[in-house]
Amino acid sequence: MISKYFEKYCSFYLSKYWVNQKKFENILKSKITKDFFQKKISFEEKESYLNEIKIVLDFYSEQGFFDEEKLIQIKIDNLRQRGFSFKKMRMYLKKNFFNENLINEQLHLLENKDEIQNELIKKYLSKSGLSREIEININKKEYIQKILRKLFQQGFEYNECIKYLKETYNLHDYN
Repeated sequence: MISKYFEKYCSFYLSKYWVNQKKFENILKSKITKDFFQKKISFEEKESYLNEIKIVLDFYSEQGFFDEEKLIQIKIDNLRQRGFSFKKMRMYLKKNFFNENLINEQLHLLENKDEIQNELIKKYLSKSGLSREIEININKKEYIQKILRKLFQQGFEYNECIKYLKETYNLHDYN
């Protein structure tokens, strides 16, 4: 049986956020530690709550809260809407403790789609406001280099960026 301490916090947290099991375990551990240092719980309660985490995770896992494949797909769609590169998506998902094999599988499926790189670059440029600035400063070579540096920092590949800029903004004289 789950204690009231976990029941209240877990129902609040899981109704608000989508997380995988490993990240949720870390969140519960940090919550217990934080409450202990704020003297909301005693040392004995802290130890019993730390031992209870596995039971809590099993309970919510049986309820279907930690479908990792579905969570990865949702996160990838969200990151795609925000214009993240594949490298940045991979790093974000690893940081959030998702299974590396599932990450690679889902990203590989996405990479096989036609024109996905162009879509991601276009989305990033429009979200950051750089597409409007490119049209204004299209003849300035140093400005185009600045845009390329920003794209590289975001994890986009050099050849894909050059190809996109040449096709979209007619920069055929740019090397």
